[in-house]
Amino acid sequence: MKSWFEAAAVLVAGAVLGSFLGKFIATVSPQGKVHDLLANDITAGLQPAHLDLRVVDLTFGCLFHFNLLSIVGVLIAAFLYKRLLR
Repeated sequence: MKSWFEAAAVLVAGAVLGSFLGKFIATVSPQGKVHDLLANDITAGLQPAHLDLRVVDLTFGCLFHFNLLSIVGVLIAAFLYKRLLR
């Protein structure tokens, strides 16, 4: 059985490659429905929050940006991980 770290790394790699591919295609494609579908993304998470304790300055936050191809990349990565690495 593979570790959860390997599975998470494969899924993150799929998301990053899918997101990159989506932004690249959106940049190259002409204005229209395909461009709009690939250029728009959804942001979910916690906005950065700042905590100043005078001795330590902390910033907390985590934002996820998803577009259509990043989700497709995660699904393909999960399929390949299950099929090839297990």
